[in-house]
Amino acid sequence: MLEKDSNQRSLSLPVKTSTQERSHSYAIKLRLTISALFMCLILPSFGLVVYYIYKNNYDIYKENASVQITNHNNQMKDKLLALLDPISDSLLTMAKQVRDDPKLFDRASINDTMLLHLENNPNLVSIFLASEKGSFHQVQKMREGMIVADRVPPNNANFNFWVVDALTQSSKIKKNANSVFTFFNTRDAAPLDTFVISNNYDPRERPFYKSLSATVAKTPEALRQRFILLDEPYVSGSTSRATMTVSTPVYADEKFKGMLGESFELTAISSFLKSIQISKNSESYILDGEGDIVVSTATDNGYTIENKKLIKQNVLSAKGTAVQQAFKLYATSKNRQFEFTHAGTSEIYLAQFTEFPNNYNKKWEVLTLAPVNDFLVGLNEINKRLIVYGGLACLMLALLTYALSRKISRPIEILTEDIRDLLEFNPSRKAIHSNILEINILSNAVNKLRNTLRAFTTYVPQDLVNDLLRSGNDIELGGESRYLTILFTDLQGFSSISEVTPSRELMKLISAYLALVTQAVKEETGTVDKFIGDSVMAFWGAPLLDQNHAYHACVAAVKSQRRMVGLNEQLVKEGLSPLTVRIGIHSDAVLVGNIGSPTRMSYTVMGDGVNIAARLEGINKEFSTAICISHTTYKEAGERLWTRPIDVITVKGRKGEIPIYELLAIRGDDPETMPTDREKALCKATHEAFSYFAKQQYSKAANEYQAIMDSFDDALSMVMKNKCLQHLNSMTPPRSHQME
Repeated sequence: MLEKDSNQRSLSLPVKTSTQERSHSYAIKLRLTISALFMCLILPSFGLVVYYIYKNNYDIYKENASVQITNHNNQMKDKLLALLDPISDSLLTMAKQVRDDPKLFDRASINDTMLLHLENNPNLVSIFLASEKGSFHQVQKMREGMIVADRVPPNNANFNFWVVDALTQSSKIKKNANSVFTFFNTRDAAPLDTFVISNNYDPRERPFYKSLSATVAKTPEALRQRFILLDEPYVSGSTSRATMTVSTPVYADEKFKGMLGESFELTAISSFLKSIQISKNSESYILDGEGDIVVSTATDNGYTIENKKLIKQNVLSAKGTAVQQAFKLYATSKNRQFEFTHAGTSEIYLAQFTEFPNNYNKKWEVLTLAPVNDFLVGLNEINKRLIVYGGLACLMLALLTYALSRKISRPIEILTEDIRDLLEFNPSRKAIHSNILEINILSNAVNKLRNTLRAFTTYVPQDLVNDLLRSGNDIELGGESRYLTILFTDLQGFSSISEVTPSRELMKLISAYLALVTQAVKEETGTVDKFIGDSVMAFWGAPLLDQNHAYHACVAAVKSQRRMVGLNEQLVKEGLSPLTVRIGIHSDAVLVGNIGSPTRMSYTVMGDGVNIAARLEGINKEFSTAICISHTTYKEAGERLWTRPIDVITVKGRKGEIPIYELLAIRGDDPETMPTDREKALCKATHEAFSYFAKQQYSKAANEYQAIMDSFDDALSMVMKNKCLQHLNSMTPPRSHQME
């Protein structure tokens, strides 16, 4: 067996990576150079012409857009007034009628009047009259799915009358108010259904009544007769939809006698806004002074309904949106029309704020937002044609130039790609045959270089060669300290096998074994440093960093042992001797780098850790084990391994004791490396036996090891049992096993 010292088992480290970028990565291909130079002359002139035309057209289109957006806002304001003014006129007309005849507060005939107004205005959903005495009359349109007083109305009902008796409400004795609901199909037809409930409904306690009475009290008397109030939006109890109420007071003899109200759904406004959008991506809003959205063209119309309550949205809380940015600019500048760039998308917007007339005691602003690009469709179409036709002319010239340059440059480009593939270890391309002598010479040189490099990577780790090629630096002697995992393998009884095996068969044996171990190391991203006779030295963690170097080394060792079983079966079939591999693994800080002389060097590892890994491989013979790992390797990856303790040893010339373990399998679901039931049971039993051995309870430990021998015919247990008996028969204190 060859002597395995640290100098013989050196491994390789990567050369320093150059920080300079390769200049060819920024170069232009030869075939493009002539075309590029030509385009550099044509494109600037063409670009200046296009820019001049575009700039002039852009200013014209943007000015037209400003006019359109102003007209659109005025249209929205006028249309909104067209919605609200008929409601106001209807209220004022009925208010005068009730003011002239206050008895209408308590007469059923007022229901017919309200129904007539309801039918004449398709936007209304209900009209109601409430008196200061508590009487209440309401006429309401019916809709499918409505619930009235917790009841489902008749299917064919189109409207209902709701009447609350004023006498009950105004009585000094607290009694339940009777609400009478009557459902009709048409005004002249007989009632479809009538029911009476007792619900203590008092309109004077409702928000709409209190809001109007409190507001009108602050209004000068001269204005009270034509006072109109637009209440805050709310969710209707019967329709569960967002609703607004327009109301007016009823005065008689300068005294507040009650109120009239007409309600409509907010969708009437939002639907209208959506129907007249100025552009595809425009947004329209009606905002109050605080930025709360009354209604908008958004999918949720600018509000949400939760638990039958309407929750307003505020533009200031809509972070990152164009409307938030527009409102902030308006609040600071007070400019009603301006242009701004969206902070998130960099898109240019036009914004127009228009004040809503304060006819309804609401300080509303009508806002329209539209991206400038929405108005530039025509301009973009003109510019597109200009660019297309001009570009086609430039392209024709470029293609002509390109075709001429390609014939000359193509062989050179192929060689360039061939060299790049060679540096990346990609498969070779077909040989180039050219009428140009220099290209043929260059092609032959590249093919020879490829063959040389392929041969070189069989002696030196490919990762190292790759780093060397990429860096472009000279190889220099030197190294660095790095924490790695080193693996050694050896064949049991190889000297005896070599004496009786013919040279050709011996070479076949060794080659099959070395190929098997090398493949396992490669699969686990390790580096094979060298072959020393029948021994293999490999390491993990260099030249490429590997955080799981210990684990990968252990997996490679288990794979090697498992695959040796199949190899031995094949060797026996061919009449050759089976092989037994022993492996040692150790993790330690070692020197890694280019070691040797200026004329002959090796990228390798050196240090005490290399010696320990080699000795761990040899200690398998003493304990009849197959894979021996050190405690440092166990600490790095033990939780992912199936191991069993062997013993605690000392290394000659090194202080301290080293626990060593036998590696049996890998934890996980890989069928190739996962443990058998026997190996699991063997690990568990050995742990229990070794626990007694570690506590110097040698009698119990001997019994446990004997039990393992009886159950598993385990050679390690026989060795450890004998050690227990030696300790029991010895008069001197026990000493750790020393590893030479």
